[in-house]
Amino acid sequence: MVKIETNENIYHITWVTHNSRISERMVIYKVKVGEKVLLTNVDRKHIYEIIEIIIKEDNLKVLEYNVLEDHVHLVLICKPEDKSNIIRKLKGKSTHLYKKLHHIEDKYNLWAQKYNSSMIKTEKELENVLHYVKYNDLKHSH
Repeated sequence: MVKIETNENIYHITWVTHNSRISERMVIYKVKVGEKVLLTNVDRKHIYEIIEIIIKEDNLKVLEYNVLEDHVHLVLICKPEDKSNIIRKLKGKSTHLYKKLHHIEDKYNLWAQKYNSSMIKTEKELENVLHYVKYNDLKHSH
């Protein structure tokens, strides 16, 4: 297992594809929503590989991740103050490399702006989250 420094935490991070979810805020303010970005199995594989490259290049401590049709799950170990920049880079660079791979030159939003994060506090919780993330695509295939 990856070594956890005393100033680091373990996080379960999720983010969604662009326009795939409608928030309460969007409904209240009548935000116009464009076309949903839904990933094909081929797209999912490409993004999985792109994230793998970023993890290795940046020597990130990622215990597990999974790319699904409309969202990503990631279990990340980092300092609290580094978390937002790590996620920003994962989302930004994966979008850039995805656009390059698919020869998309226009403005293109692969991911929604925000992400969700919850800190994992116990070994049991970590075990459950790792299993959940690893097999999350099976949950969504029913």
